[in-house]
Amino acid sequence: MPSPECDPPGPGDSSNLEEWLVSLLDHKFAQQETVIRGLLERKPQGQSYPDRTLSSFSAERIANMGTASPGSPMDDSQSEAAGEPMYPFRSDATSDDVARTSSKNMVRKNTATLGAAVMSERWDPDPPWKSFIKKRLDGYMGIVVIVNMIFMVLMTQWTGSRAEVYLNLTQDHWPFFSQEFFDISEYCFYVLYVADVAVRAVVLRREWYYDPQEGFMYLNMFDMGLVALSTIELLVLPAVLSAGGTNEFQASAIRVLKLMRIYRTLRVVKTMHVFRQLKLLVRTCVASIGALFWSLVLLLLLNIAFALMISQALQTFILDDAADLDARLQMYEFYGSFTKSFYTIFEVTHSGSWPSRVRPVLDSVDAWYAALFLPYIALVVFAVIRVVTALFIKETLASAANDAELVIEETRRYALEYQKKLEELFKFVDEDGNGQLSPEEFVEAMSLPSVQQYMKFLDVSVRDVRPLFDILSEGDGLITITEFCKGLMQLKGQARALDIIILQHENAKLTKRCEDIHRSVRKVFQVISSSGWAGRLQEM
Repeated sequence: MPSPECDPPGPGDSSNLEEWLVSLLDHKFAQQETVIRGLLERKPQGQSYPDRTLSSFSAERIANMGTASPGSPMDDSQSEAAGEPMYPFRSDATSDDVARTSSKNMVRKNTATLGAAVMSERWDPDPPWKSFIKKRLDGYMGIVVIVNMIFMVLMTQWTGSRAEVYLNLTQDHWPFFSQEFFDISEYCFYVLYVADVAVRAVVLRREWYYDPQEGFMYLNMFDMGLVALSTIELLVLPAVLSAGGTNEFQASAIRVLKLMRIYRTLRVVKTMHVFRQLKLLVRTCVASIGALFWSLVLLLLLNIAFALMISQALQTFILDDAADLDARLQMYEFYGSFTKSFYTIFEVTHSGSWPSRVRPVLDSVDAWYAALFLPYIALVVFAVIRVVTALFIKETLASAANDAELVIEETRRYALEYQKKLEELFKFVDEDGNGQLSPEEFVEAMSLPSVQQYMKFLDVSVRDVRPLFDILSEGDGLITITEFCKGLMQLKGQARALDIIILQHENAKLTKRCEDIHRSVRKVFQVISSSGWAGRLQEM
């Protein structure tokens, strides 16, 4: 078929006029189909919606085509412009230059979680040493912290066995360890922690305390604080004790030394940065700190109000000399002052031990006090606690769902798992193992009930197999594993609102283009009818 743009029929080819006009319409529809296919296959992330308006045939151009002299070709540049959709593609070199420029300009920006994710994708790759320290070193140090925690557990258990000996509860303590063993192990861990902080500070430099992608590195500062405390405990205080001094000063230094050992347990916090699940839980709790705070305020007000009420109500019984002394002492222990009453009500509210705190009041004082306790237990312990818990869970889930970094991470993980399932399905249906699916293999595989059930499990609806093959194959008659995974991931689930809006927009553009073609064709007929073609058209 002759090209509708470059080969218009000459004056002697009246029999091909209708065929030429139909081919012109087919050509324009093919162009619009190319536009829609490209729109569906492109990745929307990080890209703007460029103007994909095609170079249209104006009425004057079509009229000129109709009145052109026989054999006069159209301008080649105009023909190519009219036949190709205008996509603003970028070369790899250009995109790399833009990424480097944008990475330099973003250094001073205060990055949030979404900004950090975007910047990490555009950032130039770190050198090997820096990449190792930022990623893999955290895993190794997490193992060191876990081993150190195991040593701390053993030391605490060994100290408890010594206490049993001192209290004459047993004759022998653990024979496997000694104080020197734990002291040497603590110095070894101290050297590792100092080396970790020093290497990070030397290699990362400014990024050690402020990373353009992560913001302020509070965990590194926390590690430095722990190392400083370890230095005081293991080096400074022993040097002060060895220098001598009064007995009172040495006793105070020893007490400070023992109290400082409590901080060692804070190193467990470092493991939360290593494991993704722990990091997710911690960040979710931090994100919902507002809901937690107001929940605690509400419960605190309720506890204070009821503690004042019950303490003032029992003051008369506690001060009554005629009452039983043991009962008065028990009531004083539970509700004698505001602090005692507040702690008792706190136990009643949060520990579930209200029978052991309420029953003595009803038995020893008066059963009518049930009129105070039962409404509080029914409304606060049963209802308010559960409502507050539900609201806290709701706020926590909402905070986790709105966290951009967590959403991106979960989406990537889900996409990788989904792609692996599609790759397994492709390898299953590829019988010859050549990495490509022919139409026969695809139709036969998709007709199997087991494959259809698996596709439903993947949330992909397959009704017409042959049109689906044409869409996935991209016109070459074969489906590769990349085309298979990419196409089915686009077909997964229901149509998104964005997809529908884009298709409606392109459909409106296509309709407008068809109307323009219709008007242009009418003008062509008018030009032809006014020329020497009128008689030939009447004969047709």
